[in-house]
Amino acid sequence: MGVDAGKEQDWKQYTFAMLLFSMVSCVFTYAILRLQHLLPLNPQGLAALTAHLAFNTAVSFTTNTNWQSYVGETTMSYLSQMVALALHNFVSAATGIAIAAALVRGISRHSARTIGNFWVDLVRTTYYLLLPICLVFAVFLVSQGMIQNFKAYTQATTVEGAQQTIVQGPMASQVAIKMLGTNGGGYVNANAAHPFENPTPLSNFFRCCPSSVLAAG
Repeated sequence: MGVDAGKEQDWKQYTFAMLLFSMVSCVFTYAILRLQHLLPLNPQGLAALTAHLAFNTAVSFTTNTNWQSYVGETTMSYLSQMVALALHNFVSAATGIAIAAALVRGISRHSARTIGNFWVDLVRTTYYLLLPICLVFAVFLVSQGMIQNFKAYTQATTVEGAQQTIVQGPMASQVAIKMLGTNGGGYVNANAAHPFENPTPLSNFFRCCPSSVLAAG
């Protein structure tokens, strides 16, 4: 992209870079949601989202609002969950942290005209802070029984003889950043009430920790 990591930006350039990134990533997400029926990692053959639902979801995840007006397990393909939604859980949180850092620089630098570089702040926050923590957290969640796979949904027969569809997919990787970034938009509609998304008392305790620490801070 031709970004010079050593060149800082003034507040106008920083704001423009943030808005440009948000707009492009929003359009990217909208396109994935509208075309998910044609894209890979959709073993259930889920249809594309309607225009208004795709727009609502793309905008809300871009702005870190994460408003969920859909049932995740019956609406989103694995690709949409990972590349559209989990991606925004990372970069929207990183954008908020970058803006907070720029604000602090603006207050502390009384005579300087620059407040940092948005692209540098975004990359460093994502790769050096959010990703390492979430990698450890996701592995821990898998160790507790949370699913992380690309299997098609399991069709099971209950004791009473009824047919039940059991959700599968890349859940742990999305829940980790969802909890760390205090984001909404669960992988399944029931969120932490689903046994796959919250399998043990220990997983429940550690799911509470990121939100509690960030809220206290």
